[in-house]
Amino acid sequence: MRIPDDKFRIFVSHKHEDAAVASAAKQALQDLCGERIECFVSGENIIAGSDWNRRIRQELGRSHILLLLFTNPTRNWDWCLYEAGLFTRFGEEDVISVVCLYPAGGEAPSPLKNVQGVPAEPAKVGRFLSNLCKKTWAIADDWRRGALYPKVPARRLKQAAETICQAFPGEDETFYHPCHRVVLDMSHVSEVGDKIPEEAVVVQEDGATSSFTLSLFKAAEGPRVRAWGDLLDGVDGREALWREQLDDRFAKALHQDLFQPITATLHAWDPNGRHRRIYKPVLYRIHRKPTPAAQAEGRPDSVRPIGVTIIFDSQLVPDRVGGLELNLVRINARYNREVFERYTGAVRDKLQNDEKIFAEIREAIRWVQEEADEYGIFDPRSVHKVYGEDYEASGVKELSETWLATMPSLHDALEERDPDRVETLLREMGALNRTFSVRATKRYLKVLEASPSNVLPMRSDRLRRRGPGPSPGPA
Repeated sequence: MRIPDDKFRIFVSHKHEDAAVASAAKQALQDLCGERIECFVSGENIIAGSDWNRRIRQELGRSHILLLLFTNPTRNWDWCLYEAGLFTRFGEEDVISVVCLYPAGGEAPSPLKNVQGVPAEPAKVGRFLSNLCKKTWAIADDWRRGALYPKVPARRLKQAAETICQAFPGEDETFYHPCHRVVLDMSHVSEVGDKIPEEAVVVQEDGATSSFTLSLFKAAEGPRVRAWGDLLDGVDGREALWREQLDDRFAKALHQDLFQPITATLHAWDPNGRHRRIYKPVLYRIHRKPTPAAQAEGRPDSVRPIGVTIIFDSQLVPDRVGGLELNLVRINARYNREVFERYTGAVRDKLQNDEKIFAEIREAIRWVQEEADEYGIFDPRSVHKVYGEDYEASGVKELSETWLATMPSLHDALEERDPDRVETLLREMGALNRTFSVRATKRYLKVLEASPSNVLPMRSDRLRRRGPGPSPGPA
């Protein structure tokens, strides 16, 4: 198959985090030779809605050279080397060149020792660009039309070389991300709604989604190309509360609304194949760019999301943080501080200045209730487990039933925007919460006292056990 020779086509291969370097190299090459050169940059040149994997193969097949931006040898370059491998296996008659641009003082990766290597130094990049313009056939064996730009001005060569080298990161510019990150590419999704699309492609590399992170979702092995939906399936996450909260924060971020941290957690896989690792998702970054129509019209205001980064923060298993007893105390304290102390007796005053007060109260209740639901705090079985035989005798059963019966009434009053009824129900539920909190605290103290190994003895007890002897020092 002959490659079209109406233009000299360059496929720029790069890692996700080197997108700015790839964009600068593309611009420098096209500024140097004008319409004689066409550069394809993966991610930047793929139209939304297209099959990106097929498009990459098509572009590899019609390009004269592949320019690999090998910025840092300490990173994982599997995908870029995979592209280079595809690029050189189109048949013996299709001789296609690979050019590797690597850091000054470094070298090309060992699998590509036999390709054209160019260190990122202005003089040597300038020499490569000069050959590209004046001896094009020496750069790409498949080019048949002679020199691209035989009379290219020396100043333009120098300017292009300096632009590329300045964009190229130095060897000391390394990044370590001490957390689990999932980076998703949404550039091929035609319409992104108020949820992270399940067809978003997982960007798999050290600077993005590492194999270690994929192991949380039981996806470290298998197909090279994975989607967000595949990771959700790995942890039964499609209907999970953490996914619902993550999508809620994603929608708020798209509309530039403030949001509180996610409270729900997911159960990921450990190296032994057990569903025991607990993580909390954090919406870290949304990458947006102007829509094609806005770019054509020069309007920066209309943008669409093309990528999202999610961090998964390791959590202690709830039962290890004081158990259900302490969780009951903590949730009661959150309700008291975030709902009842803030709004009881203040609804009418706040309503005069803010018509959204009812939605604000609903949201405050939801933040606390989401965490309570995750730990099963108000589930009768969980509460019964905490109090055991004292569940009914202590009055906790009656308190729980009254709470569960009153909460729907409060939601109805908020929906009807009835300030007097909301005030009344807030006072009633605040009193219930305080009573429940006192009893939960007593229960937690009882649990602590029943575990003497976890209680540090008083100083007098330690001295008494030590017996007679010299004084240990000043008290």
